[in-house]
Amino acid sequence: MKLGIDKVQKYGLESLVILFSIILSFYIEGQRDLANKKADKNKLIDDLINTIDEDLEQLEIISDLTSDAVKSFNDVQNDINLGNFNISKNEIMSKIISSSVSTSFFPQKGIFNQLIATGSFELIDSNELKTLLLRLFNHQNERNLAISNQIDIFQIEFQNKIYGEFRIDIEYNSLEGKIYGEQNLKSFIFNRNYYSSNEFYGLLSRAKQWGNMYIRLLDDIRENYKQARIYAEYEINN
Repeated sequence: MKLGIDKVQKYGLESLVILFSIILSFYIEGQRDLANKKADKNKLIDDLINTIDEDLEQLEIISDLTSDAVKSFNDVQNDINLGNFNISKNEIMSKIISSSVSTSFFPQKGIFNQLIATGSFELIDSNELKTLLLRLFNHQNERNLAISNQIDIFQIEFQNKIYGEFRIDIEYNSLEGKIYGEQNLKSFIFNRNYYSSNEFYGLLSRAKQWGNMYIRLLDDIRENYKQARIYAEYEINN
């Protein structure tokens, strides 16, 4: 009877050793898999930092272009207010055709989408980074698209009216310009009555309003990008 108990104890111990070995191997494999996933996550975060830098550069360019457009519209309105054509007609037309508030910002969402698709997003330790990324690529992106669409509709109305009233013809140079190329004034017929009209003045005011609204949105997005970059750097270095 004692011999049977010894065998049971021996087999039981061997079974425990085998079970422990299996559990340990699963644990080690799980840790290895988790380490690989975290390494992949960190690689994506590093790529994200690079795209943030590129998007920040794009934001700077678009904000500057929009600010320049608002300034040009201010210059034209100031000339109308003075009523003495301090700016030459050619310069007035050049300011109008070269100024646009409809240059839109398009964020690079590829790396963020990869973080979501691969499950790496859930491995991010910083809740602040996760919150900011969701805000940037979901909420603020939707706001950006909505405002950009409204500005595009206005820009079509603006150009149709201006180009018709002043019979403007342009030359387009796709090799110049920071984003979409450059428009150069070829010819025009200056419509003084329309230039002095309330309708034209109102169009310029609306263009400035849209421009200032978009600059504010770009500033908000830019600040969130800068903060997200700080969190992302901390995520992969700690």
